[in-house]
Amino acid sequence: MFDGYTRVRRDTYRLPDGSESDWDVLEQRDTVAVVAFTTAGTVLVFEQFRVGPAAPIVELPGGLIDPGESALVAGARELAEETGFAAGALFDAGAEWAGANSTRRKSVVIAAGCHRVGDPRWEAGETGAIGELKASDLVPHLLSGALSDAGAALRGLHVFARADVTDPPLVALQARVRALLDPAAAPVAATDASDVFDAFWDRVDLTAPAAARAALEQVIAAADVGEARVDYERASLHDSLGEEDAAVPLYRAALAGDLDPELRTQATIQLASTLRNLGDASGAIALLHAVPDSDPLVSSARAFLALALHSDQKPVEALRVALQTLAPRLPRYQRAVGAYAGALAKPDRVRAIAVGLMVRGGAVLLESYPANERHAEFLRAPGGGIEFGETAEAAVHREFAEELDVSLESVRPLAVTENIFDSASGRGHEIVHVFAVDSAQLAALPADERIAVRDSHTTVGWYDLAALRGGAGAGGIGVYPTGVLDLLD
Repeated sequence: MFDGYTRVRRDTYRLPDGSESDWDVLEQRDTVAVVAFTTAGTVLVFEQFRVGPAAPIVELPGGLIDPGESALVAGARELAEETGFAAGALFDAGAEWAGANSTRRKSVVIAAGCHRVGDPRWEAGETGAIGELKASDLVPHLLSGALSDAGAALRGLHVFARADVTDPPLVALQARVRALLDPAAAPVAATDASDVFDAFWDRVDLTAPAAARAALEQVIAAADVGEARVDYERASLHDSLGEEDAAVPLYRAALAGDLDPELRTQATIQLASTLRNLGDASGAIALLHAVPDSDPLVSSARAFLALALHSDQKPVEALRVALQTLAPRLPRYQRAVGAYAGALAKPDRVRAIAVGLMVRGGAVLLESYPANERHAEFLRAPGGGIEFGETAEAAVHREFAEELDVSLESVRPLAVTENIFDSASGRGHEIVHVFAVDSAQLAALPADERIAVRDSHTTVGWYDLAALRGGAGAGGIGVYPTGVLDLLD
C-alpha cells in the first residue's frame, strides 16, 4: 500500500449478521481550511494546481495540521505561510470527517480582521496565486462546487453565525456572515454597527487601557461606519478612561460630521459633561440648552444641564431644571412639583461674578449677546461666575481662558459693584468684581473682527466707547453689568 501523505490499509470487519467484510481505510492527517475576512471587506483565496481534477482550483487557505497543533494554531500558521496575512481574531468552527473510510478530520477556522503582515512563505515545490473575493461573492462561490472543502466551509460559517462570540472583531464579523447566509433576515448596516459597538461597551475592561484601545480599533476596522462615528467612539473611550482633554476635540469633530441623530445627541451630552468636568460649565450649559424638548434623550440632557448649572454657581436654576425634568414622571404630584419648579424661576440669591475690562484707544472689549425672543441685543463685559473656593482674580483668568482661549498678562482690580436687573426669567442680583485686564492676543484683534465664544452663540470684539456712552451710533444697546463703563473714567 502507498505510504505518503495517504496510507491505505485493509481492515476486516464483522458485520451485525455475522458475516465479514474487507474495507480500505485511508490514514490521513487532519487538515484545516481558513475562511479569512480582510479589513478591506474581502475573503482570501489561494489558487493552485491540483492533481485530482488536473486543473487549478481556487481554494481557501489551509493545509495539514502538524502533530500537537490545534486547529486555531494551524489555521493561523497556514494563513501566514500561504498569504502573508494575520488575523485580528480567530474562531474554531469545528471539524467534520473527510469521508466514510478516512481517518482525516477537516477543521474550519473563521478569521476576522485579516491584514497583511509580510510575504507568503511557500514550501519547496508549492506554487500558486493569492486572490481576494468580494465577501458578497463568497457563498455563491462555495455553492458553485468549484472549491474544495466548500461543504466544510459552509458548515463552519453556519456554526459561526449561531455561536456566542464575545471578541469584538468576531462580533462585528458575525453580523456580516449572518447577512451573507441569509440576506433577507440581515439587519441594516447601521443596526449592525450599533450592535457591534454595543457589544464592545458591554465587555470592555477599562482597567486595561491599552487593551481597550486595541479592541476598539479592531471593532472600527471591521465595522462599516463613517469618520464621524469613529471620532465619537474614540472620544467615548478617552472619556471612559479619564482622558477628557483628548476626548473634547474628537467629540467636536464627530458633531461637525455626519453623525446619526441619536448619536449626535449622545455626543452633545457627553461633550457637555466632559466640559463641565474640565471646568467649562458655561460651555456645557450652552450645548445642553440646544437639545430640543422633542429629542428622545431630552431628559438625560436636562439632568446634565442641572449638573452644569450647579457647577456654574446657579444652584436654584439647577434645582428648577431637575424638578421640571422629574415632574412628568411623578404619578400623583406632577402639577404640584411643576408649580414649585416654576416658582424657582425667580431666584432669590445673590451671585458673585468676575469680569474683565480691556481698553484699546477709544474702544472697549465686550461680549455681544444677539437678540432673541426673550431679550434685545446687549453687550456684557467678558467673564463669569466665581466658583466656590476660587478667588475673583483666578476666576477672571479662568473665564478668559475657557471662553476665548487666551491668557491674560495682567489683571488689576478696578472695583466691586452691585448689579440688580430684571430679565425674562425674573430678577437677578449680582456682586460684580471688575478687573482691568491686558492680553497681547486680544490687543492684536482687528477692530472689525469678532472671536466666537466657545460653545456659545456669542462673540467678543472691540466696540467704540464714545458710541456706547450715548454718542452717534449707540443704537440703544445696553451694556452690563450696569454702570461698568463708568469705571473706565
